[in-house]
Amino acid sequence: MWNDIELLANDDTGKEQLPVGLGHECGTALYQVDTLLQITSSEKVSVNPQLYACNSRDGSIIVVDRSVALLDSTGQSLQMHIQFDTNVDVVGMCQEKQFLVVGERSGNFHVIHIPSKQTLLTKSLVEKSSREKTYLNLFIEKDNADAGVYHMFVLTSNGFFCIICLPLAKTQEAIDKMDMITAKKGKGDYVLSKWEVDTTNNLVSVRSFADSSLIKDASKLQVLDNLLFVLDTENILSMWDVYSLTLIWDWPLIHIEDFLLSTESDSSPVVMRSLMVFALPTMQPLYSLEVSIVSSLVQSGIGTDTIYFLEGIHEKHQIPPEGPVSIVVMRSLTEALPENRLSRLLHKHKFTEAENFAIQFGLDVELVYKVKANTILEKLASASVGSYDHEVWLDLVNETKENLQKIQDSQFVVDYCINAPWPLYETTQEMLNYAKLRVLRAQARLTTFYGAFGLEKFSGIAWTEFLNNKDIFKNILLQLEEGNLSCAQYLWLRHQADFESSFDEKMLENLLNAIHFTVPLKELCLWLKNVVIPFLRRVVPKGQKILAKWLEQGARNLELTDKANWPENGLQMAEVFFTSKNQGEMGLTSFNQWTPLEEVHRLKKLVNDLQELIKLYRKYNCRLALCDFEKENANTIVFRMFDKILAPELVPSILEKFIKPYLCEHNLQKDELLLQYIKDLLERCRTRSTSVFETAWEAKAIAVIDCISDTDVIYLLQSRPVDYSSRMLFAITTSATSPIGVTQLTFAHRSRALKCLLYLADTNTVESLFKKPIEKVKYFLKCCIYLAEFEILNIPYTYESFHKSPKEGMIKGLWKNHSHEPTAVRLVTELSLEYKVYDSQLWNGLLQKLLGFSMIQYLRRVLIAITGIHSLWEIPNFSRAWRSVVLSPFLTASCPPSPKQLEECCECFVILLKCPVLADLDVIGIAKQYAQLDLPAFALGCLLLIPQSEKREQQIQGFLSTCNIETVLQQIDEHMNTGEVVAFASQIRSLVLDSIINEKLYEKFLKTKYFPLLKQQLMNTHRMKELVDYFAKKN
Repeated sequence: MWNDIELLANDDTGKEQLPVGLGHECGTALYQVDTLLQITSSEKVSVNPQLYACNSRDGSIIVVDRSVALLDSTGQSLQMHIQFDTNVDVVGMCQEKQFLVVGERSGNFHVIHIPSKQTLLTKSLVEKSSREKTYLNLFIEKDNADAGVYHMFVLTSNGFFCIICLPLAKTQEAIDKMDMITAKKGKGDYVLSKWEVDTTNNLVSVRSFADSSLIKDASKLQVLDNLLFVLDTENILSMWDVYSLTLIWDWPLIHIEDFLLSTESDSSPVVMRSLMVFALPTMQPLYSLEVSIVSSLVQSGIGTDTIYFLEGIHEKHQIPPEGPVSIVVMRSLTEALPENRLSRLLHKHKFTEAENFAIQFGLDVELVYKVKANTILEKLASASVGSYDHEVWLDLVNETKENLQKIQDSQFVVDYCINAPWPLYETTQEMLNYAKLRVLRAQARLTTFYGAFGLEKFSGIAWTEFLNNKDIFKNILLQLEEGNLSCAQYLWLRHQADFESSFDEKMLENLLNAIHFTVPLKELCLWLKNVVIPFLRRVVPKGQKILAKWLEQGARNLELTDKANWPENGLQMAEVFFTSKNQGEMGLTSFNQWTPLEEVHRLKKLVNDLQELIKLYRKYNCRLALCDFEKENANTIVFRMFDKILAPELVPSILEKFIKPYLCEHNLQKDELLLQYIKDLLERCRTRSTSVFETAWEAKAIAVIDCISDTDVIYLLQSRPVDYSSRMLFAITTSATSPIGVTQLTFAHRSRALKCLLYLADTNTVESLFKKPIEKVKYFLKCCIYLAEFEILNIPYTYESFHKSPKEGMIKGLWKNHSHEPTAVRLVTELSLEYKVYDSQLWNGLLQKLLGFSMIQYLRRVLIAITGIHSLWEIPNFSRAWRSVVLSPFLTASCPPSPKQLEECCECFVILLKCPVLADLDVIGIAKQYAQLDLPAFALGCLLLIPQSEKREQQIQGFLSTCNIETVLQQIDEHMNTGEVVAFASQIRSLVLDSIINEKLYEKFLKTKYFPLLKQQLMNTHRMKELVDYFAKKN
């Protein structure tokens, strides 16, 4: 007997204190779930209860088997609790909470006066059904014309009843006068019920009721405006026009056990074994909540803004649930703000749930990390006074480290690390170092911001957004899309290490698609050639096919978009793939992997075609569209040369001046080819001629024939021998003894042979020889290269022992025993980079040794490689190493510098731009070093890096007043045209040109090649009128 009812007080998150909590919820909408009450049985439950409930503004009625409970409108007060003889099928309430209507499984129909708990009527309308329910649904409607009169509509297992004109107001008056006899008999102007019996069909109905035969086996109906919603016995929900009973929509694929309509969010919740909220009429799912197998929606009016449902749950720890449920609860669903739910989760310290929730609804997930950090801070305070044992506070410290890594707000992290009561000296030192590292990273970002955007775009909001931006690559894409190539180049230069490890083919596609069509082609090609393509080959070699395809299409498009510079511009773009350098060949395992891809072959063919097209343009005076050229061969191009001769008398001179050199260059036989042209001309002109008097082609044919001295056909036969190179190289790679006479093969021999094999053979050939995937072959090569270095150091390693050895232990052992040998130091560096061993103590020693052995060139590449490892920024020798590589060229350079010294000075400037600790360097002192070597362009570039604006302007103006400005422009063109500094070069050039304009040095540069640049700068800065006015005054 379900007779124990307990009203519950909810906690803020809706996770009530019950044996079993809520099920999983999902969807685009968010609902607050609260539990209002629980009902338990005083007897042992043998079967799952049958549930039913309805809700209105007057209150809620809950049915569990034979038990009926009536709650007030607030849900906080129990007004009535009755037990019936059999299970209750339907209930209802009317006349301002005065009367309760109940339909029992036995067929009895009751009308009960609520305040007095008196039963006014008990009547058996139908016999007990053999089906699960006797009464299927009950509707109580108030008469619109006569207040106090009600009509009841009862859907049973056997038919449909209409009980009209119930005078409940009169009945209430009689009860108030204590006239219970009149109330029960229903005397007066009205009777209790009025119906007619159809004995043939065994139905009770009103004759005027609309024909219901159109809707088969309806188990539940509900009306909304002009729509009738019907749930049939096959669990299919359909929607009908209420006036014509025409089917409008149905959902036969969704198995629905119950439904109700709600105006909230224009949605309708439907429960299966999940409670689901759908949007009408599209039935788009908005929200889903897992519920018990024993559950039921609470029937309510359409105007409600809260959804109620009953759910049966099992005892605590009963997982998986077995047997019948032991508790029935009523829950409510109310639409909720995500911010409120997040606040409640944080208040209850449910951080994992809060993090997932914030991510799902796009809230400030960093707030979760900060609240969690402050919570741990309180625990750390307790740990520092000895309240926790060693393991507990160690876990707290580790949890803090992990949490701080997720927080982008550097100021918060620094304050936290400084003010937290760390339990140990070592921990305090470690966390202060971490705070220092965050400051260094912020300083590096500030340097980047200045170099990329300048002081004019600096603001507090812009700076903090840039500082906290985890995805610097997105910023690069944004700058490219806006046409700011120099800014994008600088961001890439400074932060390549930040996105290198995650760079993939999709990111490459985004990069290429972001490049704006207005970007200057020369600067773009330099950047692609010197930076992007080498980076791509090293980091994501499979992306070469994407790049090759993009370059091919871009080069072809230039024929239409930049016709004035075609075809040289197309060749400039297409050939960067093949002329680019191999960036970062600092590792011993670096080798030129030439990937024989179809896209690369097509691009290579385009380069060859464009080279030939340029020759035809410039050398042989023959202009052809690329699409036409690609259809031709050497023979037919000669034909096109003849076709373009307009007058027959010009044939001999053009043949001698242009066509003969072409024939000679391509080893073509003149007489044979001229005869073929005559034949081709005859065929073409004969088929297209429209007049018997068209003789121009005949005159040309005669002129060509006159140039033939001999007609002889020569056939050359060529035979190509089978190439055994691949098998020979494979044998050297895999054999102990060389097949070409050397007794013993070293790993140096094997690695060189395998490099050659990978260069010459395609992937399929290599894989067929080794019977292994190409990636495993490359790994074997990498190991051979390292093993060759071990051989030099007389350290005996086999391939198997090297492959199986734990790499960190091997590296540290090598360092311990051989740190005095430069070869070993380089090998330790290579292995540490390859296997990502970033021990601070080890790297501090490595940088010191590389400095001590004066391995400056190699050290430069190493420092660039570890720029992305922020934990190494704090080691003592990091800043010292950067300072040494930047200043090293000036120690030996003379004035004027030799070509080699000049190259090192140029490379030094690139290194300076990449330096993460640039703010710690004396850029003015470095600028003076460049000035002493007569390299004013680089000196000016250094001065641009001064962070203080007033000091920077003062230094720049002072330098410009003393240096040769034309020399600066000349050096920019000659020495700063590589992709890595081209963006900075444009800033220096603009600075110099502005200085010329400000000083009105127009006449000095009038006759130089820089005057067009000066005019362009005037147009870009909208100052052209100043030039016009100047020359007007000078007449």
